Amino acid sequence: MSPSLDKIRVFISRHGGSTKQSILATSWLLLLRWGALVCQFLLILAVYIFFQITTPLPLLILIILFGAGTNLAFYAFFQKKKKAIPGLLFAMVMLLDVLLLTALLHATGGPMNPFTFLFLTHISLGAILMRPLWAWFLACFTIFCYAALFFLPAPISAPLDPALLNPQGADCHTQLITGQSMSGDMALHLQGMWLAFAITVFFLVFFVSRIQKDIEGHQQTLDELEMEKNRSEKLASLATLAAGAAHEFSTPLATIAVASGEMLSTLKKQQADPELIEDTMLIRDQVDRCREILYQMSADAGEHLAEALRVITVYELCTEVLSWFPETMRRRIQVHCAVKDLAIRVPFRTLKRILRGLIKNALEASDEQSPVLVTCRKDENLLYFEIRDQGEGMDAETLSRAIEPFFTTKEPGKGLGLGLFLAKSAAERLGGNLVLSSIPGKGTTATISFSLTQIQCT
Repeated sequence: MSPSLDKIRVFISRHGGSTKQSILATSWLLLLRWGALVCQFLLILAVYIFFQITTPLPLLILIILFGAGTNLAFYAFFQKKKKAIPGLLFAMVMLLDVLLLTALLHATGGPMNPFTFLFLTHISLGAILMRPLWAWFLACFTIFCYAALFFLPAPISAPLDPALLNPQGADCHTQLITGQSMSGDMALHLQGMWLAFAITVFFLVFFVSRIQKDIEGHQQTLDELEMEKNRSEKLASLATLAAGAAHEFSTPLATIAVASGEMLSTLKKQQADPELIEDTMLIRDQVDRCREILYQMSADAGEHLAEALRVITVYELCTEVLSWFPETMRRRIQVHCAVKDLAIRVPFRTLKRILRGLIKNALEASDEQSPVLVTCRKDENLLYFEIRDQGEGMDAETLSRAIEPFFTTKEPGKGLGLGLFLAKSAAERLGGNLVLSSIPGKGTTATISFSLTQIQCT
């Protein structure tokens, strides 16, 4: 997919633009400047060949050489090294180019010069590559420079053939300043050209900015859809793998469970050695644990399991969740439940797994001696479970990506980065949401909510 236009446009700020936003803009800027230099050279050539006007040649050569020199410098220091041109420097270059073009037009006919349309190339590129505020600033600056052509003193001498410029043989540039013998129609025509230019610039910047905004929104939507497609494909692959593993292991586990059950029954009837009975019971427990692990794999892979709903109170749910943790961890978990007797009808195993995962994350994020606070509350519409740790917290970038699938800050092998994503998905299916808040150095709070209209028993 092509890069979004938002990455092409340049942020103009005190700190400059980012690398991704400026590299492509640099290429377009240099292309514009080389094109402008070619047009300026043709302009000077046309003035000498077709209009036979004597111009301040040293000044014009200096302007063109300056533009070529800065172009080569930008190529050597930025484009060749694939470095980004700072945003503020980009803006300054655009403004400088407008000034140089104004100086060249002033030296080659002023407002009478037909190449004043070259201003529009800078306006167009600025509207595409710069943020709206700076695009409008560039537009106003260009309009001001065009207007200055009417008032600056004329630097050129009279033409060899005055009739080429004006039927009365007068210098039109000088007439605009002195107002001596310029016809009213000519003055009105040139002023009308400036007004038409200002209106054109206004509509150009306005509509290009609006179109750019719509295109960026469309591109962002396409990027989000592409990202969602990739996520779905990855989750589907994991779900298929987990379902296959669960299917392959289910038969031998069932066989072990039946055999161990028969062994346990026989040993009890024969009043066998207590250690053998204890070992047999351990086998049964481990089989149940393997089944739970397979279920966990399928759930973590995003497989939608057909789980029956179960009626349970919030207090019973919290007790079941806490019973999974070892005694040393349970001592660190502080539960404050204001809705203990609230009866809810939920997919029990899924909800237990989600809360257990959130508490486990909080325990791992905190020091071994730091408590984890679990708060249960409700309002008119939602039931909330709030899990707060005492860890280091997350910075803004990590917090913004924490719920994304496959994003994790844990060491390899300690998680797929799907827990928060699946918790949020489950909460949304039950009319709620998962919200994270974090302050670096002070910990993180995960608040998962469920709609009472969907889970509360009536």
